[in-house]
Amino acid sequence: MWKTIDCRRPAAGEKKYFDPAKIPEFAQIITDDVNLKQTLSNLPIYASCDLPVLLMGEPGTGKELVAEALWALSPRGQHRFHRLNCSTLVESLASSELFGHLKGSFTDAHQTRAGKFKLAHQGTLFLDEVGDMPLSIQPRLLRAVEQGEIETVGGDGPVTVDVRLLAATNQDLGGLVTQGRFRQDLYDRLAVLIIRLPPLRKRGEDILLLARHFLEQESQRFHRGFHDFTPGAQRRLQEYLWPGNVRELKNVITRAVLFSPNPYIQEGDLTFTSTVAAPARHPMSWPWAMLPPRPPPEHLKDLLVEERGNISAVSRRLGVCTKTIYRWLRFYRLDLMRIREIILGLVGEESLREEYECVFH
Repeated sequence: MWKTIDCRRPAAGEKKYFDPAKIPEFAQIITDDVNLKQTLSNLPIYASCDLPVLLMGEPGTGKELVAEALWALSPRGQHRFHRLNCSTLVESLASSELFGHLKGSFTDAHQTRAGKFKLAHQGTLFLDEVGDMPLSIQPRLLRAVEQGEIETVGGDGPVTVDVRLLAATNQDLGGLVTQGRFRQDLYDRLAVLIIRLPPLRKRGEDILLLARHFLEQESQRFHRGFHDFTPGAQRRLQEYLWPGNVRELKNVITRAVLFSPNPYIQEGDLTFTSTVAAPARHPMSWPWAMLPPRPPPEHLKDLLVEERGNISAVSRRLGVCTKTIYRWLRFYRLDLMRIREIILGLVGEESLREEYECVFH
């Protein structure tokens, strides 16, 4: 049975009845921030219709959690929730991934495959990092959003689908439109409803609220007994700029739980891997759309060599998510698999040095 959602707004002077903490779909979104609570209080209204929603915010601000809440609150909550990270799409296979293909429609099409739109029929499709959608695929995505029609690769006609589309980005799509990397008409269609999620550094007391939540969670997970943070550790947490947002905060607490010998987490137990933003006593006011600066290709190559092609290790050193590293690799047209082969072959393989010089210099 479909869920009945009360989307009434309180009348002027009426006490606001909405409490996100009492709604199961918001269980993973922990906040005491007034602005974020206001955003969450509007989610049932967004969920009650089938209009596209564009979620905007820095990496680690919880865009996927909000997308899942929108789906769970919607009448489509009884149907499946499908997700696709557009930053991992290879242009040559993007059509197949989104719209499916028939057996024999291209060289490696050994069997018929349903794309994400068919799989999400009558349900919800979440396109993460939609700003990385290949430009050549965007007209077909626009048709799917506007007309509810897709064309399977190798098919002989359009197929009708009924899909609620949610999209997310940490990029400035307006800027991408200006640069010719994103279609204006697709942007207009995706941005019918917009939800902007604030970075952790703008969420006041949420830093300590979340830190204590993760301390309790990770203490149970690793069977450790911790009481709280010392005053110095609390100040350290509140002074840091958190370029990786909630995801980075959880990683910091996890490391502290694993390695601290004390019942209280101390300042020295908190280790930060980010080199993008140094701690500061007076956090800067950054626009939501500001992205970490892209390193020069030479620096990125050096880090790949030092970390032997380990993307997670490189992302920790640069203080960005792995999706950002992959995006930079595509921007510089670096073949990660070939780089890894070369790196692994450098030890005792003089024959590979010439190819190494070509790829890295």
